[in-house]
Amino acid sequence: MGQSLCERFGFDSAKIAERLSLTGLTGPDVPAIADELQSHVIQPGIDSIVDQFYDTLGRNAEFSDVVKRHTQFSKLKMTQRRYLLNLGVNFDSPEYIEERLQVGAVHQRVGVSLTLYQCAYRLLQSLLIDHIPDELKSTPATYEALLQFILKITSLDMSLAIETYYTTKVVSLEASIDTIRGHEDVLRKTLEMDALTKLFSRSYSIKALKRALAEARRDNRPLSVVMADLDHFKSVNDRHGHLVGDRVLQAVAARMSSGARDGDTFGRYGGEEFVLILENTPLAGAGVVAERIRGRICADPVHVRDVNIPITLSQGIAQARADDTPESLISRADQALYAAKAGGRNCVKVAVESG
Repeated sequence: MGQSLCERFGFDSAKIAERLSLTGLTGPDVPAIADELQSHVIQPGIDSIVDQFYDTLGRNAEFSDVVKRHTQFSKLKMTQRRYLLNLGVNFDSPEYIEERLQVGAVHQRVGVSLTLYQCAYRLLQSLLIDHIPDELKSTPATYEALLQFILKITSLDMSLAIETYYTTKVVSLEASIDTIRGHEDVLRKTLEMDALTKLFSRSYSIKALKRALAEARRDNRPLSVVMADLDHFKSVNDRHGHLVGDRVLQAVAARMSSGARDGDTFGRYGGEEFVLILENTPLAGAGVVAERIRGRICADPVHVRDVNIPITLSQGIAQARADDTPESLISRADQALYAAKAGGRNCVKVAVESG
């Protein structure tokens, strides 16, 4: 079974006693006054109290809108009758506290504002007081005791309802925030990831390179970038179609990732072009990684739809300089890539450093 509201809000015997004391519902004569409220006020006047209560509320636009969205006046009146016929009965029991806590949760769930709830409860107080019969009003002590009990028992009920109202509202808001954060995480991952190859996207790769450049300068560590491009990939699309080409790109991306090291950032730069960011790595180390990746790409043909498609890879490497930006570093690695293409493809070239 689920946790009760009393358990959730810690309403054990000690906390119930504390709340009763806070609202003034203590003393040996209080249960007898509660009985008088039921026998002399509520039970004889229940129909009149409920009718006047809803006749007044029915003229409120917010209340009418809530009723239209969730229930009918007839059902509300039945619920209110049950509530009133239980008002003050065994008010010190956990069952009574549980029912009153439920009231706040229900009102929050159906969209009753706290302002409307409080105003409605003030109306109910007035109606209960107005329905104290004249014979009891003629006895000042009895009338005053009933009046004070009405104010105290309704204050108890209102305090319990407001407690769950606010907490339910907070829980609902927290759930909404968690949902929004979940959507943000999905969106962020979508923006960071290339949908086809599951490598990092171009935009994320550039951001990662900007961060890596700043850290390399700060820590005085080497940083290299590899630009890679599949050789004659257009002919794959022309001969076999773009769906097969997409499968080839996916297979190549998986082989590339397996050849990179833990911590390396591999992204799809565009089309059949890829970028690899190698932190704390000089040109020599970058060359080793690039050759390993090239070997894995061309070692075996990519098998798609009963067709074996040989693939080779050209790569260009550049090491970061102190004044590099992501764009300038990628540009120099691109120049080395063009040199690899011009040099016969399926090879690795290093950017020529001037000066």
